[in-house]
Amino acid sequence: MKRFAILRNRPVVWGAALIATGVLLRRLIEVALVPDRQITQPGYLAAIAALQILAIAAGAFLVIKQPAIRGPSRTEVLLLASSAALTFGVLEVGARLWLNYLATPEQYDRYVLYTSIEPEDYAWTPHHYLGYYPTPEYRKGLTSHNSLGYRNDEFPTAKPDGVYRIVVLGGSSTYDVRIEDNHQTFAAQLEEQLNDEYGFQKVEVINAGVPGYSSWEMLINFEFRVLDLEPDLVIVYEGTNDVHARLVEPSAYRGDNSGRRRPWQTPPVPLWENSALLRILSRLANVTRQVSVDDFVSAPTFLSWPYESRLSESHRTPAGILQENPPRYFRRNLEAMMAIADERGVEVLLATWAYSPYLGDYASKPDYQQGFEENNRVVREVAMSHHLHLFDFAEVMPQDTKYWADGRHSNEDGAALKASLFAEYLYSEGLLDEQLSSVRIVDAPRSQARGK
Repeated sequence: MKRFAILRNRPVVWGAALIATGVLLRRLIEVALVPDRQITQPGYLAAIAALQILAIAAGAFLVIKQPAIRGPSRTEVLLLASSAALTFGVLEVGARLWLNYLATPEQYDRYVLYTSIEPEDYAWTPHHYLGYYPTPEYRKGLTSHNSLGYRNDEFPTAKPDGVYRIVVLGGSSTYDVRIEDNHQTFAAQLEEQLNDEYGFQKVEVINAGVPGYSSWEMLINFEFRVLDLEPDLVIVYEGTNDVHARLVEPSAYRGDNSGRRRPWQTPPVPLWENSALLRILSRLANVTRQVSVDDFVSAPTFLSWPYESRLSESHRTPAGILQENPPRYFRRNLEAMMAIADERGVEVLLATWAYSPYLGDYASKPDYQQGFEENNRVVREVAMSHHLHLFDFAEVMPQDTKYWADGRHSNEDGAALKASLFAEYLYSEGLLDEQLSSVRIVDAPRSQARGK
């Protein structure tokens, strides 16, 4: 058997370097380019695997065959480096000019470095008890927050005489994150329908929904912000964020929600992201993404979107985690809200949470649907045991994709239908009759609610 011998050092060194690069390539890319440190898309994994095989094969060839390799001269190296630097510089300037002067607002939001955005242009701002809340006076296109940080036109904190004030508590499906126009949201259309179609002059509906809020934030929001508005009726509508709150390391699942949330922390910016060119290319290829509020407030033990890669690291499945983390805190938080409302004389309407499984997002996954149904079961049980009003909205809201922007959020048509169904329920149950008898101006017929 012929023994391996090093006849030429240069090809062996280069070959060993190529083999090492091939072996470590995926991890190098994840550490250098991917904020979550995990590439999960099959297409990218296949491309990286092909590059790894190519690098290892080329390295093995150099080590075994040891062909004569002439290294580039110093002049050639300098020329190549200068050309590469000049090309990169020109492309970098072009990328910055495009981003700052030619990109659409949507493109700018996707590709800009988040630290370049002025704090008042953030939709969310830190809050000492809630983690974050809607930035007061925020405005972007037809989306705006008033001076109190609600997605409404201005209204006084103290409720005016003769006004019946409804506040809707919830997350992004209450805020209506996929609807740009404030006046097309569910809360705005509910107010319009109650006043115009049902003949009530002075009904106000305040949108206290905040994307990402679970029952923990809703409880604090109700206690420290909403009660100051003197609500007559509070509608509680939440489902998906309390599934996220359960998708944490079971050892971290506790009553203070520390497994899901951390105090607001500014996420670090990778050095290479200071290049507009590299940032645009990586986000265009969906290797990286713009930061979201989750990057500021998610605990490292949170295992759900957008950190699903942590599941493979923990060797757990969503179904198994949901089984280990039952919705006991969701129940407790709802019951705490009910107790506060009862003490303050506020009427409560609980509603089950609706979704569509046909849009291809995580609402289409059986594990999440299991969580949705378990949380809706809790809502029904709490309403029954505490003799509260219950609108089983999930049973009457169509799952037809024409009403949905994605599996969790309504589009404009869905928000209009949702408002119609809630208005019909409020009217048919007589929740507003006694309180509004003095301000009702017509005996309007009930609108025809549209079912599945």
